[in-house]
Amino acid sequence: SRGPVGRLVARPVLRLGSRYAVRRRAALTGAAHPAAGDVLTFLVRGGPLRAALRELVAAVEPPVVLLGHSLGGIIALDTLIEAPLPGVRLLVTVGSQGPFLYETGALPHLEHPRPLPAHVPDWLNIHDRRDLLGFAAAPLFPGRAEDIATDNRQPFPAAHSAYWTDPAVYRAIAERLP
Repeated sequence: SRGPVGRLVARPVLRLGSRYAVRRRAALTGAAHPAAGDVLTFLVRGGPLRAALRELVAAVEPPVVLLGHSLGGIIALDTLIEAPLPGVRLLVTVGSQGPFLYETGALPHLEHPRPLPAHVPDWLNIHDRRDLLGFAAAPLFPGRAEDIATDNRQPFPAAHSAYWTDPAVYRAIAERLP
């Protein structure tokens, strides 16, 4: 709990931040809408995307590695949780919100705090502390997910796409390929 001085300082700062957000609401909403809208649409109507991923995996000779960035990581994770995908040996998520959605009870096929189903393959999760859209998975799924924390040296939001310029990301993936 903050003392009187903390409250005295916090109020004007919160007022200024609120005024700024209200005046720029359309711009802030417009900037957040495309990505948030895509994730929300998947959460509500993701069946066709999961089905398409299943068809794609069925057409590929094993071993298969599913690699998904951001929403792609959510789609891959949720598809693997829903039912086994024979042939998939490794899940790689990069800058993904899957762990956050699980923790908040919003991942469609796995309710928190249920454990990851046994049929989900090895999971490598790569995130950057500056990427506010990438989350750690290992603390939520001990022994089932391996986290690699990178430092792409980019501020957010550039950090969310900077994984692909970091040789350490490629090394981490290559070391785990089946």
